[in-house]
Amino acid sequence: MTNLIKKYIDKLTIDDIKKYSLKNGISLNQQELIFIYNTIKNDYNKLLSDNYTEILDKLKKNLSEDNYRKIEFLFYKYKKEYGYLL
Repeated sequence: MTNLIKKYIDKLTIDDIKKYSLKNGISLNQQELIFIYNTIKNDYNKLLSDNYTEILDKLKKNLSEDNYRKIEFLFYKYKKEYGYLL
């Protein structure tokens, strides 16, 4: 499963993140968009592990409160629904 995720992450673009965020009611400014992109590209393994709180803390410091709250909600929602696959 992790190879499948890695292949997806390798192909992920900033535009993909922008479209997904807008679809979920998250309006990221350019700085937040780039930060999210770099975080996913560089730290997706930590996000998928049990050591994800460090990454969430970084997000909280670099996103607006509203955007962080929405992303945190989505993160825990998908972690709950699909975490058993990892």
